[in-house]
Amino acid sequence: MTTRSPLEIRQASTADLDEIVELWKEFMDFHRQRDPFFTRAVDGHRRFRSFVAENLESPDWAVLVSIEADRPVGYIMATVLEYPPVFEVKRHGFVQDIAVTEVARRHGVGSALFERAETWFRKRGITRIELNVAAANDTSQAFWRRLGFTDSIHRWAKDL
Repeated sequence: MTTRSPLEIRQASTADLDEIVELWKEFMDFHRQRDPFFTRAVDGHRRFRSFVAENLESPDWAVLVSIEADRPVGYIMATVLEYPPVFEVKRHGFVQDIAVTEVARRHGVGSALFERAETWFRKRGITRIELNVAAANDTSQAFWRRLGFTDSIHRWAKDL
């Protein structure tokens, strides 16, 4: 393992959008190799860029980047959602995306990003965090299990 500089994690800005989109494209292509469902739309990167830009301005979203050599090498997008009013717990945290470029993986970048998002959730009184993990992505499943996540609900799909 190579020696890496200390991680800088900060709120993303509009100046980071192009790098975040590149990380997202790598993230989606990684998933597509495991499941063709994750094939990006032709204009998917432009739509994703707009999605991120909109969320940068929202107090309900945390869009954080991990910086190395003055460039983002990972990002996490997290938000607070509400459950239907039938549950005692009213709100929960949701991790929309987390992506780390291949060369920075297994160096603590993803864990550090999640820890910062977890702090963001705690400050908002959130006691439960949820996320989606692709069934065909053993790597991501192992990562989230190391961070203390367990199976909760299985979401199934059928292609017609």
